[in-house]
Amino acid sequence: MLVGRTPGGLFYGRMNGMAELPEKIKTLLSVKKYRIRLHAVRHMIEEGFDEENLLEALGGRSRVLENYPKEMRCLLLGYFTAGEQVRVPLHVVCDYSNPRRVDIVTAYLPQRPWWITPEKRGRLT
Repeated sequence: MLVGRTPGGLFYGRMNGMAELPEKIKTLLSVKKYRIRLHAVRHMIEEGFDEENLLEALGGRSRVLENYPKEMRCLLLGYFTAGEQVRVPLHVVCDYSNPRRVDIVTAYLPQRPWWITPEKRGRLT
């Protein structure tokens, strides 16, 4: 494993498993080393969530649903709170190819028919 920290607390190198991805991403988010890409912004506007919701979902108990190691991207599932008691699932695709910054490629609310549940893909007929 080649994971380490720079003096600024950022990660470099490769990781052994998917369990480390959310922690790496949380570290970068906590020091504001992220970019929200246009595709994610479009979904934010269309689906009614904002940057604060996105950061809450990623900063909480998010987990990797799918990893795409060749592209150095992953699909994370996290939750944010709407109102006092409603937990809303959020899918976020992150690009972790740059060790000094995470790119939030897209983010969306998982919906049918593409997703049966927030964790299980649906089928298009």
